[in-house]
Amino acid sequence: MKKTLFITLSLFTIISFLLSCNNNSLKPDTYTKEEINKKYPYWDVGVAEFKIAEDLTNYATITVEEKRFILRCMALMRTAVNSEEFPTKVNENKNKLVSSVDARYEKFSIKKGDMYDPNIMVEVIRSLQYTNFIYEKRSTRGVALGALGQSRYVRYLGGQAPNQIPTANWVGFENANWIKWSYGYASFSGLMFHEHMHNIGFNHVGGHDVPSTLQNIMTDLMNRILNGDLKSKYAKALDELTAYYYTQYKHLLLEDSVFDPSKK
Repeated sequence: MKKTLFITLSLFTIISFLLSCNNNSLKPDTYTKEEINKKYPYWDVGVAEFKIAEDLTNYATITVEEKRFILRCMALMRTAVNSEEFPTKVNENKNKLVSSVDARYEKFSIKKGDMYDPNIMVEVIRSLQYTNFIYEKRSTRGVALGALGQSRYVRYLGGQAPNQIPTANWVGFENANWIKWSYGYASFSGLMFHEHMHNIGFNHVGGHDVPSTLQNIMTDLMNRILNGDLKSKYAKALDELTAYYYTQYKHLLLEDSVFDPSKK
């Protein structure tokens, strides 16, 4: 009871701080889903569950602090995808946007080695609305993993409605404290974005690596938003989105997730 009360009060304190930490104090309706979607319409991505793999042989936890770290990373990703600079940077890297697979949907197809259209690529990414992602702690041998989904690019151009295109929902990170395992918000958010690119069907085989290209674009943008020339431009957006994610998913921040193999 004391633990739950402490965590709940801590969450309240964090949100209260975010709502009053600068001269442009956020109003309560600023971070509702409706208001956020009006202001930041792209990359409406959320989490359904924080999970610990049941095949682990050791005691494992996902702490409230780790969950909050992930939510902050989600806010940072969304800030970057909604930025004016995102499409510009994708276009600057258009020569690296090469398909590594053959794919077809209806009358549209793409072959290995074909170039992706950078402007369509931006539309495909920005139009994603998916709030059922699962972030799992498991043994990954030090890497991140993302379930490979259907090609959103091909289905988008093949005429399927954007909100009906199947999306893979699973991302796995190493069985370690994710905050200590990371190299900071921008780096970890870039890694998350890489795995989400797998979730929407982009892969890296045969020397073509769209997920890593997009990861590098995003990591650079997010570093600039956090500590560089874009900090003042997007500080309010990041504050608002962080407050939104902490509020929208407050039910996931009530306690640590715990896995005890002795109780299986």
